[in-house]
Amino acid sequence: MSSLLVILIGTVLTNTFLLMHNDEALGGDRHSGSIANAIRIAGASLITLVAAVVATVVAVALIPSIPADALLLVYCASVVAIAIGLHRLTRNKLPRLRRSLASSPILIVGNCLALGTILLALMASAPLFITILYALALGLGFVIVLVLFVALTARITEREVPAAFRHAPITFISAGLTALALMGFAGLLRG
Repeated sequence: MSSLLVILIGTVLTNTFLLMHNDEALGGDRHSGSIANAIRIAGASLITLVAAVVATVVAVALIPSIPADALLLVYCASVVAIAIGLHRLTRNKLPRLRRSLASSPILIVGNCLALGTILLALMASAPLFITILYALALGLGFVIVLVLFVALTARITEREVPAAFRHAPITFISAGLTALALMGFAGLLRG
């Protein structure tokens, strides 16, 4: 549980820094645009994560002699292929979504690779339905935590924060408090 929490919080922190402090590249204003971009990027990461897990599990089912080391390679290749496909799919059909995702395919790939490493052992051994269920739960958890954390950071930047705590320090303090709050759920999962 603690490694899952570290990966989840680290991925959310990376996304938050990019969404809140790199607004020109992501094409939004500092507050509402960042939350809207967080929703779009998290949604695209969720779709890519689930599709890549399905593609990897299907590849393992079709080619049972794939070694465990190659499973990571198959997953990485499927993440990149799906992210490129999603980027090309939104080119003509959904121009507004494409505009918000145009500068973030690397962010989406990074999210899926970080979150997918948690599911690698499960992809090799569990049935397809269980693996997809875990991927959906992990992706939805990522969406919720990212949107809440970006909204929290946007609200903090609106307030008068002392100079010593601006930007990175207050973000790390918020991440620490969020991690403590999420660790409270760890006791609920032990049975």
